[in-house]
Amino acid sequence: MFLFQKIQKMGKSNRNKNKDKDPYVGPAKSGREDSDSDDSESSAFTYNEDMQSIMGDVEDMNDIYDQLVDNMERAQDKNLTIRHDGLHRVNLALRAKAVPEFINKYKETLMTMVSKMGNKQDTEAQLLATLVGLVAVQTGEEISDLIDEPMAHMRTILMDSSRCVFLRTVCANSLAIVNRICCSEDDDVSANAKACRFAWSNTKVSGSSNDVGHAKLVATSLAAWCIITLDADLNTINEAVADQPKIVTLLASSQLEVRLAAAETLAFLHEFMQDARPGYRFPNKEHVLELLRKMMNDSSKKKTKKDKRAQRYAVRDIISFIADEDDAPVVCVKIGQQTLSLDSCGIKIFYDMTCDLLHGGLALQLMHNEVLRDVFDLGAVPLAPESSVNKQMRVSCYFFFPRLRYIFLIFTACCSRCR
Repeated sequence: MFLFQKIQKMGKSNRNKNKDKDPYVGPAKSGREDSDSDDSESSAFTYNEDMQSIMGDVEDMNDIYDQLVDNMERAQDKNLTIRHDGLHRVNLALRAKAVPEFINKYKETLMTMVSKMGNKQDTEAQLLATLVGLVAVQTGEEISDLIDEPMAHMRTILMDSSRCVFLRTVCANSLAIVNRICCSEDDDVSANAKACRFAWSNTKVSGSSNDVGHAKLVATSLAAWCIITLDADLNTINEAVADQPKIVTLLASSQLEVRLAAAETLAFLHEFMQDARPGYRFPNKEHVLELLRKMMNDSSKKKTKKDKRAQRYAVRDIISFIADEDDAPVVCVKIGQQTLSLDSCGIKIFYDMTCDLLHGGLALQLMHNEVLRDVFDLGAVPLAPESSVNKQMRVSCYFFFPRLRYIFLIFTACCSRCR
């Protein structure tokens, strides 16, 4: 039995902001160049899809915000098509913008909606699983007493191999986010971890290039399992450590996304255990390093040059980290006038999962969403700079007052003619 220090929760009142850890970051999903630089700090962006890619037939986002309440009502309509469209538009609005007034007023209604996902078909259940994650990142612990039923439904779906693989992937992602931000019950955390473990350990991934769905499910379930483990009790943590050899076998997967997720999970476990027991090393450390080095030097003709380059870049950092040869780089992301420093495995994985949830709305959310700013230690929502406010006032005065005088002169002339 391992003796663990209490690992506090990020994004909650007693979280550990990990300021003293040796930072590691695994592979970003895109937007990173293959570089041989030895700098301990790098500037990079994890993929952040443009909002246009998920807008569908929505032409003007302003209409989405103006009609948010109407769309919520449409999302509860008896007609399936109307209900799906309403849910899509509500999700789109919550992804793109922090709307605390709307959320605070209608959170009970929204959570009642998502509590019905267990009885819905795959398409609608996927929209509802997304919605519960979006509500969580805008409310935080305020919905902690409303999440039991939605989490139970997501666990059931995640472990049901007959359900759509993309639905199960969304459930894994939202389950981890809800667990991290809103959940504090050990029994729920343990159940969430077991559901994610079931998904990544029992999903068969073929070598076909068309089997990206199952590869994504395994990768997302691994990431979710890592994030949930941060808040787990001692038994769940020990079970996670015991699963390390099984994760090592995933390094031989035929799918790049699974291999990289397994490597990133091993780095997470290495960091997690070192926090709990300084000086800890994997019993099979040399075997792990040997497999990772083979991945870095992979010259197989069956893999594309792009895949081998991504694998080489990611694995190089992980080898250095697990071998304790060098500090791994810190990934920095520009957020407005601030820089977000992703300085640990846990925070990097959580950032990637937030990307999966918010897509192109991530940048604006990180600037204006109080819950996410707290999770990522960005401080309070910044006020508009005084110089910017003054400029806006000058522009308003320039356009408004001359027009007002012009309207007054026309009105006076008209009155004169009437006389």
